[in-house]
Amino acid sequence: MTAVPIRKEYRNLAPKDVLPRFLLFKKASGLSQRTVDDYQLILGIFFSRFPDALDYPRERTMEFLSAYENPTSYNIRFAYLKVFWDWTAREGYFRGDRHPLDGLKKRKPRGRIVQLEEGEVHNLLDQPDKGRYAGFRDYALICLQVDTGIRPGEALQLMSDDFHREKGEVVVRAEVAKTRTPRILPLAAPTVQTIETLLSLHCPTWRNAPIFATEYGLPFSVREYSRRVKDYGKRCGLDITAYSLRHAAALLLLRKGADAFTVQNILGHSTMTMTRHYVNLTTEDTRRGHGKAGVLLSILGKEAPKNQRVRKL
Repeated sequence: MTAVPIRKEYRNLAPKDVLPRFLLFKKASGLSQRTVDDYQLILGIFFSRFPDALDYPRERTMEFLSAYENPTSYNIRFAYLKVFWDWTAREGYFRGDRHPLDGLKKRKPRGRIVQLEEGEVHNLLDQPDKGRYAGFRDYALICLQVDTGIRPGEALQLMSDDFHREKGEVVVRAEVAKTRTPRILPLAAPTVQTIETLLSLHCPTWRNAPIFATEYGLPFSVREYSRRVKDYGKRCGLDITAYSLRHAAALLLLRKGADAFTVQNILGHSTMTMTRHYVNLTTEDTRRGHGKAGVLLSILGKEAPKNQRVRKL
């Protein structure tokens, strides 16, 4: 970033003046409301900790980032702050002489793609109390995620008009999709039936209620849904969140024979980069399975090598 001299009329602006302008710009750029809210949350925390960050952008940015050891947490804040500081430079709000992130890089994430076996998913689906509305809603939502790999934030914004029973599909609208690209998700027959049953449970007085609404017909938050999934997981010995079901769906699709491009389209990945992580995991499955089978070794009258037990050093 090339430092741009701050405009004279902007020298006395405080974070409370600049942040709303930035958020308005991001909203006008077409970002989803949830992403705008995330910017507001992270930048709000940043400026609440460092009210003088506009005067000391590099020092305060490094202090803020140094508090996060987890690579994922660090990288999210790194990315959001970079976008913000780049914008301040273009708009003439930047007061530093050097980019706050100059010389810093994102950290290599540890990565935690959750892998669930079919039996584990079956046990998870047994946990919600299907005799109550909230439990049946959770059951239907888990079914949808496992069936399609839809993001929790996308699923919870689906409306009844997005569900097409006759075609067996749901439409993720552009304004709902994280990538702002619409896509159609085919549904298995049990998922279609479950969603249809859930919609029949909606109260007639609910107006414009999403498919997966609360007991009062209001929008259901991602945070609350993830908390409930985590609780269901604990009951059957799984350490998962709502987003873990997206990982599980991707891997199960690939292991059942879906090709990588189909999985990319269903998951809504803008590039093959993220999909390739799942493909790599299933490639390891293939290697292990191939080695375990030892087909050619069997034909040649040999046995596949077995792991030897070490008794003494």
